[in-house]
Amino acid sequence: MPQVGKITELWRYPGSSVTGEQLDHAEVSADGLVGDRRYALVEVSTGIVAHPERDRQWQKCVFVRSRMRENGEVEVMVPDHDWRAVHDPQLALALSRFFGFDVELRPYERTQPEMSGVAFAKDRYDVSPLHLLTTASIGHLKSIHPTGDPNPRRFRPNIVVETAKEITGFAELAWIDQPVRLGDVEGMVIAPTKRCGFTIIEQDDLPNDPEILRNIMRFGGRNMGVYCAPAGNGVVRVGDLVSIDRA
Repeated sequence: MPQVGKITELWRYPGSSVTGEQLDHAEVSADGLVGDRRYALVEVSTGIVAHPERDRQWQKCVFVRSRMRENGEVEVMVPDHDWRAVHDPQLALALSRFFGFDVELRPYERTQPEMSGVAFAKDRYDVSPLHLLTTASIGHLKSIHPTGDPNPRRFRPNIVVETAKEITGFAELAWIDQPVRLGDVEGMVIAPTKRCGFTIIEQDDLPNDPEILRNIMRFGGRNMGVYCAPAGNGVVRVGDLVSIDRA
């Protein structure tokens, strides 16, 4: 397979819609990155999963952080609080105070075996494949919208691939239905990533910027980045070469 670049960033988001953790290596399975998007923030009174891209009450999600320990336990940190395990009752209290209404972190139905008495979050995602984004796309969006900051954190990829200079535009959109190799992990590019309002909301040092999404819609048909389905288990690492079979 011809090489198209190398992995420069790896991200895992144990909690959906909240900030995740940057890694130097990660396990993958046929379902995607191991430990990715296992839990969701839920409004207790309605059972509705957080949608920060559409509901203003959830737009502070990105200031909450999540990580997975080596033993598989997920921890969450609310601003001005310490890291707490997902089952710690103090976490729900901290989340509720932060958002201003009753909030819990619940496991997605697809991520846990059936257990009596456990409240689940309604699945928002299919079994997650790997979300890949290239520096070509990031650079292309910057050229279209030079006053904006298309930092990869806006797009929440699992994998950022630094592409060669001659690869331009929303390059990965041309790879759909093509075999991909990520280091030693083989798979297939299966679909474009449709972008939503999450890309524009304020987070840390990134300002609210509606032009980010407007330009992706105008020049990418709302698509930027792709989903890749691994063929099996393996490990991906920062520095791994990425190849696409364009035959």
